[in-house]
Amino acid sequence: MEMKKSISKRRIGVIFTLISLCSIVLTYEYYKIEQRDSTFIAIEIISIIIFIVSFMLTFINTGLWKFIHKPLKNLDEREIALTSKSLRYAYAIFTVVTLMLLLYFAVTFTPLDVVLVAALILFAHLLPASIIAWTEKVI
Repeated sequence: MEMKKSISKRRIGVIFTLISLCSIVLTYEYYKIEQRDSTFIAIEIISIIIFIVSFMLTFINTGLWKFIHKPLKNLDEREIALTSKSLRYAYAIFTVVTLMLLLYFAVTFTPLDVVLVAALILFAHLLPASIIAWTEKVI
């Protein structure tokens, strides 16, 4: 594991991961409406590849994914405080984003689909680790 990855590299990885996740959903939604040509399929595949690569480099290789999903009994006091803080911020952000999305879909009478729901589940799991990657100088 590359636990000593610099904060700027981690931040870039978080940005790429979250933007590619948004791109996957937006490209799918736009293609569902427009149904134009294979360009959107290519963009979707590229977004998925970018997401997987940035996820692996930022969250798996640094150990952030494993760290944020550890049981509390395996953490020391500092790690418990760090995960608690990141979870508190993450789920506050997640709640606001999800409620805004649900409000949009309710007002526009647009049905939710599985791609958006899966992306929201991934987003909920990525946010705590993203906050740690963004704020902590040393992991």
